[in-house]
Amino acid sequence: MLKSISFKDKLSLGYALFIMIALLIVQNTNLNLNFYVAFLLALTAFFFCAFDVVLGAFKTLFKRHRMSEEFLMTIASAGAFFLGDFPEALAVMIFYRIGQHFEHYAQGRAHNEISSLVKLKPSFVRVILDDGTEDIVKPRKVKIGSKIRVLSGEAIALDGFLLDESASINTQALTGESVPKIYTKGQEVPSGCINVDRVIELKVSRDSRNSSINRLLNLIEDASANKSKPEALIRRFSIFYTPIVFTAAALLALVPCVMPNETFADWIPRALVFLVVSCPCALVLSVPLSFFGGLGAMSKAGIMVKGSIHIETLARLKAIAFDKTGTVTQGKFKVRTMHIEKGFEEQFLPYVYALETKSTHPLALGIINFAKSQNVSLLESSEIKERAGFGMEGRVENHHVCAGRYEVIVEKTSENILDHESAGSDIYVVIDGKYAGFIELYDDIKDEAIEAFSELSKLNIATALITGDKERAAKIIAKKLNIANVFAKQLPQNKLESFSKFKKQYECAAFTGDGINDAPVLAASDCGIAMGQFGSEASVEASDVVIMQDDLRKIPKAIKLSKKTYRLALENLWFVISVKAIILVLGAFGIANIWLAIFGDVGVLILSVINAMRTLTFVKK
Repeated sequence: MLKSISFKDKLSLGYALFIMIALLIVQNTNLNLNFYVAFLLALTAFFFCAFDVVLGAFKTLFKRHRMSEEFLMTIASAGAFFLGDFPEALAVMIFYRIGQHFEHYAQGRAHNEISSLVKLKPSFVRVILDDGTEDIVKPRKVKIGSKIRVLSGEAIALDGFLLDESASINTQALTGESVPKIYTKGQEVPSGCINVDRVIELKVSRDSRNSSINRLLNLIEDASANKSKPEALIRRFSIFYTPIVFTAAALLALVPCVMPNETFADWIPRALVFLVVSCPCALVLSVPLSFFGGLGAMSKAGIMVKGSIHIETLARLKAIAFDKTGTVTQGKFKVRTMHIEKGFEEQFLPYVYALETKSTHPLALGIINFAKSQNVSLLESSEIKERAGFGMEGRVENHHVCAGRYEVIVEKTSENILDHESAGSDIYVVIDGKYAGFIELYDDIKDEAIEAFSELSKLNIATALITGDKERAAKIIAKKLNIANVFAKQLPQNKLESFSKFKKQYECAAFTGDGINDAPVLAASDCGIAMGQFGSEASVEASDVVIMQDDLRKIPKAIKLSKKTYRLALENLWFVISVKAIILVLGAFGIANIWLAIFGDVGVLILSVINAMRTLTFVKK
């Protein structure tokens, strides 16, 4: 902390402290010191120590037309000078300045936990030209599809597909994981990570604006705008608090005017005690610092929270609803079986393959990968139309082909089609108005899902599964994960309605998803949790919390960290208010002196700040 204090401040504080101690010794011994000499020494020490504080107090008063905590300290010091209590006058300002330096140090610590991520945003990229040479350019000038080179130890500037066979990447800034992750050829490597292996080459998959590190930094900027209720209340309260305190102290000092038996010499010191102990610094600093430290701790764990208000919501959560595909499951569908009607054996897979290549839906990708593994030739398709969450239709070799959900496909044919209650997800196919069969696909749950839901159960968090899949498939997943509430066969417009029903049962409910169709539900929930690594941009934008590594175990971890952070903030709130209230009462009755008031201000500030800084240790580096 001492390193953060300038030499000028150390000198002025040291001189003022020396004079204060000297005057205290004179005051409490038989040594005689001329009053004017003592006044002059105290005044010069006060000038060096308090000039910036006094100047700031009057600037705020005359320019912003409001009283600040600096104004309270200035009036309290002036009152002590007026009464001839020079050591007390210096003590008020010395310890206030020490409290300020401690405050700046604590704020710097908390801010550095987050702002250090900015260093992981490189200012240049090594673009590989067609002739194999390198060109150093700014990240925003690099186009998608360009090849870039990253040296060992360098931060990756742009997201890209790995062109080398493998690479060891430190992803701690994005995921909170300290162990390097091994990426293989073709995998997408996120920006903001460190290449700890040899020189690697990437094919850029996203532009600078949409890169992982930029999205992360945007989330950090959004976080500062969203205050928690206690924090926002304190910010508003501090504006009106100082004038009220000053008026109350003035009335206390004027008590002898209405009570003739009392003296100003007795009541003015009480008013000064009231001014000093009422300084709101501890309250204004410790609660926001608690939340800010919590945000920093969560960012180290790969959990981005868009503001302290969402920490409060996470701490109060009673229930969470989950999307299935890509959230609870891996989102990588594989074909289990194909049921093909007679007469369509040759056309079925090639026609569906040609249609699905125009979609990026996880089910479509599963069919595409299967068709490629069967060496199916890709046919030309045209007039493609896709309804998100429903299916696709278009023309393949002059044949009209439809593929999608049962509810949509039955409208495309006059034939009676049975809705198969399979254990997976089914894609039904109609060719030229005739039912051609269906493809059954399956999607495994994520490796960490069982552990994550077990932790949520221990936290007494109720869970629900909201999915477009069939009821049997949804219930199989729900049984594996011990999820009590299941909403199956949900069309995109039904998800919000189902979540609203689920939410009514609990005081505070969150929703977790990753797709474009999850964005409305994420926005409507008390707390929207998005999977940030592979989640859509719409879902990340609509959410309040982003899990950077798509690891479900981070959700119970986020809840635990939020509960600890919120509890610590409330501890600080009540500790500061209680101590100050006790000293205020004692001061009003003439029991507390200026030294106890200084403890009630600076001492309480330091103790509450130390307590607030504990949030920085919630997640170890």
